[in-house]
Amino acid sequence: MRKVNLGKTIQEFYEEGIKDEYLVMNIVEQYLGGKTYKSSKEDDIYKHIDFYWNSPKKGLIGIDVKGVKRNGRNDKEKDDSINWIELQGVTGFPGWIYGEAEYIAFRTNKDIIFVKRNTLVEFAEKTVKGKDTVYRLPKECYVPYQRYGRKDKVFKCKTEDLRKLSENNGFILTLNDWKGYYN
Repeated sequence: MRKVNLGKTIQEFYEEGIKDEYLVMNIVEQYLGGKTYKSSKEDDIYKHIDFYWNSPKKGLIGIDVKGVKRNGRNDKEKDDSINWIELQGVTGFPGWIYGEAEYIAFRTNKDIIFVKRNTLVEFAEKTVKGKDTVYRLPKECYVPYQRYGRKDKVFKCKTEDLRKLSENNGFILTLNDWKGYYN
């Protein structure tokens, strides 16, 4: 049996997430105007808001940032053609999709897709409603998945579907808009 340094893994995930959050914050300020500031630890945990944007047009807006993830835990490369949507968190409480952010910002390798959270909730509930939860990583999208012995419940969503959702209820910033920020 292979031993994993879980502490290091959790720290790496945390650092990647923080990096994505600040990247999106800087891009929002530079290309959309207004000011951004990091949410409190409590707002991040309980409201699922990573940062606030004081928009010049709409005032204060909460945003939750999602970075590029792996399709499967053992995959070496990240896959920006899919995103994991959290219906229920590891604590058993409602997942980030049911938080208080107005927008969920999905980072890909070429753009940032901003989807209104309530639009994503409607889409998710319509798409996975009535489907049985599986306990082995599904290859298909839109299948509720729960890791054995865990309380979380997630499903894979195609990034293209997020782009479609953002057309009427969101917006997209492309790589050309922010290539100076991306490594």
